Amino acid sequence: MKKLVNKNDEKIGDLASDKSFQILKLAIEEIKEKYNLSSNEILSLAEEKPVSKEVLVPVSVFENEELSALESICKYLKEELEFNFAKIALLLNRNHRTIWTTYSNAIGKVKGRLIVKESRYFVPASVFAERKLSVLEAIVSYLRERYNLRYSEIALLLNRDERNVWGVYQRKLGKK
Repeated sequence: MKKLVNKNDEKIGDLASDKSFQILKLAIEEIKEKYNLSSNEILSLAEEKPVSKEVLVPVSVFENEELSALESICKYLKEELEFNFAKIALLLNRNHRTIWTTYSNAIGKVKGRLIVKESRYFVPASVFAERKLSVLEAIVSYLRERYNLRYSEIALLLNRDERNVWGVYQRKLGKK
């Protein structure tokens, strides 16, 4: 009597012994531990098609006096662009627990949705992934260097005191 062999079983056996597959398993385990994500979250992020355009955050998002800059970004990305916490964390180069906590704090301070006005200026989300600078330092330096804005103009855009904006930029310059 002949034993029937399922072709899928053969493929799985070949795959399990494949060196690339072993490396992939190790990489997934490392990512699970490092970012505290499930295997399904990792696979869904890996399967997402890369965004051809940079994610841009309108400067008007930062006008809110009650929220910090990071809280404003998290609230904008979660509510307006409907990103999940894992995607926001990867985009901003932060732990997803930090993003969750920051978003929770933001919705505690501002119950409704953010008011996002038409904005002439945008900041790429990748600017915030550079962890050498605080979020506010990243925004101020980007607006100052990319758009050549004066401190007073940046202060108006961000609804901050001009002296604060100047101090933030000076602190950034000291980090170079």
